[in-house]
Amino acid sequence: PGAAPTPAAGPPANARPNLVRESWGLAFSVPPAWRAVDKDGRLLVVSDTEAGLMVVSFVPRASREELLAGYREGLSDAGFVARPVVEASAFDAPGGPALAGTMEGRAQDGTTIRVRALAVQSRFGGALVVHALTTPPQFAALQARAESMARSVVFQAPPRAAPIAGHYQYVYVAKVGNYSREATLTLCASGRFQRSGEMAGSGQAGSAWSGNTGGGNWTAVGDDSGGTVTLQFAGGGTASLPYRVSTNPRDRSAYGPAVQFGSDLFQKNGPGNC
Repeated sequence: PGAAPTPAAGPPANARPNLVRESWGLAFSVPPAWRAVDKDGRLLVVSDTEAGLMVVSFVPRASREELLAGYREGLSDAGFVARPVVEASAFDAPGGPALAGTMEGRAQDGTTIRVRALAVQSRFGGALVVHALTTPPQFAALQARAESMARSVVFQAPPRAAPIAGHYQYVYVAKVGNYSREATLTLCASGRFQRSGEMAGSGQAGSAWSGNTGGGNWTAVGDDSGGTVTLQFAGGGTASLPYRVSTNPRDRSAYGPAVQFGSDLFQKNGPGNC
């Protein structure tokens, strides 16, 4: 769908990346007159003069088959749902093997929204994913911008992942009254995670943390004392929270020290070999 992209719609082919995302292990070029806004672990690429929105995210672990399966499931984010209208196909990107497809959905006011979906895989693992959303009349121009941005990506070895893989459990019982709260978080060494129960945090990140359930992919930047862990939920949305490894001997189990995620101290009661 849409006219063929034109070179003028994006940065020159030899443009150097102007946005570096060290935690993802990559850099890429944001088109002229567009800017990137960091929100909940993703980048929203927006313009004050052109219609459309480009949502850029990073999947820490993703095979071609997993990317294709995710595309076929469609896009569901903040109440907006879009489904594929064409099969995903190979896309020419210097950064690595890539896929491209087109989806369509309807905004709450009934307006048709067309989505250009792009994924570029890194040789270090994971993939950059771009969803470019706009109305059909503006789709050709935005498609060209999104494809130019995907072609500009340069991957590098990501920072060393924090050594916090494992199964964690949090239990709170009020000293007065009958209130209690329990939560589990499993950070698999494979890059996947599972969580359940009530989880607390602080600020906007805490809301995202407590409002999502299930599983998805996780990454962490830091060391064996602390850093930041980011959860990317399979159903949409992300949560980034600080973590701190306890140095108190009383917080250590046979599997290792407890870790404070957000405002809760989780005891480690299992390995991360899942």
